[in-house]
Amino acid sequence: MDSNNLPTRAQYRSKKHPKHFYSRWWFWLIIIIILAGGVTAGMKITSTGPFKETTTKVEKKDTSKKKVKKQTGVTFYQYNGIYLNETSGTAIETVHSILGKPSSTSITENQGVKTEQDTWNDVKNGQLGSTLKVSFANGHAINKALNGLKVKRSEKLGLDAYSSVQNGQDVDAIHTNLGKPNSYSESLADGKSVVNYTYSSDVSGDTGANFVVTFTDGSVSGKSQSGME
Repeated sequence: MDSNNLPTRAQYRSKKHPKHFYSRWWFWLIIIIILAGGVTAGMKITSTGPFKETTTKVEKKDTSKKKVKKQTGVTFYQYNGIYLNETSGTAIETVHSILGKPSSTSITENQGVKTEQDTWNDVKNGQLGSTLKVSFANGHAINKALNGLKVKRSEKLGLDAYSSVQNGQDVDAIHTNLGKPNSYSESLADGKSVVNYTYSSDVSGDTGANFVVTFTDGSVSGKSQSGME
């Protein structure tokens, strides 16, 4: 090439040369827009800027009520609430409305006096075979017995515990010294209340060993034991 024919710098600048497309400002603007679109794809714009779109699994709370097994059966509170009296004791209709239909019923009549004994086999906190029995004369409660309750004891009841029972002691003293009995019974005799406490669980002695404490009008009036050692 003949360098003598080359244009001078001033001549080259004075001539108009077409610009390549990649040197145009609008080309790079398009590139920036495309790149920006790729970054923001899958993102949301908020007043504080972009954030990535994520999905959060929300666990549904179990709002269904769990079924709780309702404890049923005659309670000591219900037994204790039955008032005994030949003319004004708790009416048989009232007892049935509270305790429901008895498991069994026996009826006798002597000299014009109708006596009915009702038995409920479902006793709350009761051992196998526990029962509540209530006797009615002419429709009013005159006797009652609650048998076979479960009782937890810290130690066995031996002859020393039995010997500690003395006539004249009240119910609270017996509860303090011996704990609660497994069975209760109450009746009327000559206008007086006669209550028997039977202790049969954790009693030292032969199988089936037990002892009974008798109260008359709230004070110890006697005791008896069977099979104790």
